Amino acid sequence: MPFFCQRCGECCSLMSQIHRIEHQVSEHTFELYNVYNGERTIVRIDPDKISLYEDRSIFEQLPEACPFLRRDPNQKEIICTIHLTRPELCREFGCWRLLILDPDGNRAGRIMGSRHLGADDTSLLEFWESEVATFRTLDDDSWDRAVIQVLERRGYQVMTSETNPSCGRR
Repeated sequence: MPFFCQRCGECCSLMSQIHRIEHQVSEHTFELYNVYNGERTIVRIDPDKISLYEDRSIFEQLPEACPFLRRDPNQKEIICTIHLTRPELCREFGCWRLLILDPDGNRAGRIMGSRHLGADDTSLLEFWESEVATFRTLDDDSWDRAVIQVLERRGYQVMTSETNPSCGRR
């Protein structure tokens, strides 16, 4: 199941601890330094996001956010202003395979990586341990389908690339 970004900004909210602007190369071009692996990447503000980049108000709420993370005031989404030239670490990251919402549409949990549940809801965690643990022998596609079916019967909504293709917008 492919990952599609919800644009919540959670993954990038502490990235200033990893990515630092080494220096500004030109008006909208920067050399970014990864403090963990020493990788240096030249990044550019996406042309359609220059005005967003100028607004630094996001750092009032998220002081340790990636230096290129911004809130889109029109859509209320969190956006990467260097998406087209973002570092490899960012390109490879996916915070969920399946997103689980409670009946009111609030995030209850997410399936990350290889079948790991990150639960925001204790009742989901209890249900998961009693019901979903039995699916261990299934291949990934069958497992995803079985998990979605069980969760939906329990009243949860499950988002995937098929059920919410708009969350992959860039």
